[in-house]
Amino acid sequence: MQITPVENKIVSMFAAGDVRAMDLLYDNYADTLYGVILRIVGDEDQAKDVLQDAFVKVWKRSKSYDPSKGRLFTWLMSIVRNQSIDAIRKTNRSGKIYGTANDVAIANTSADNIDLSLNHDIKKVLDQLDEHHRDLIMHSYILGYTHPEISEKMEMPIGTVKTRIRSAMIELRSIFRDGH
Repeated sequence: MQITPVENKIVSMFAAGDVRAMDLLYDNYADTLYGVILRIVGDEDQAKDVLQDAFVKVWKRSKSYDPSKGRLFTWLMSIVRNQSIDAIRKTNRSGKIYGTANDVAIANTSADNIDLSLNHDIKKVLDQLDEHHRDLIMHSYILGYTHPEISEKMEMPIGTVKTRIRSAMIELRSIFRDGH
């Protein structure tokens, strides 16, 4: 796992408690994260609110970020995804999550400074998965569907959904371990 110079700078600023890290973080990741949020929540105003809430959460947790556990971008995506799902559940009792596995783009290519090679890497890894495993991973980890929602949408028993997601995660670990 190679950390980019921008990530390295942000992480060191986090460790020092330097609030300017948020400016750097915003300049490099806001467009991308906003695009992901918008695809999940389906509403521009709500997406802006979720992005703001996510950045507040990032700052509050900034000193707890551990680069040895994963890339900064992955950590940010996790926070953004969870904030988006929480926002949907607060405002939309049906729990409908917008978007499909086919229309999720992890980066907004207009972001000048972002490491776009990460998008290629994610797509490359996901493309190595069996189609059914890829769909389950996309629905669960990128689109934010719960296991019951996936079960209903894909018309399969919840136990099967859980088992197949577990199998997909094992397959992903194998791909990462082999360095593909």
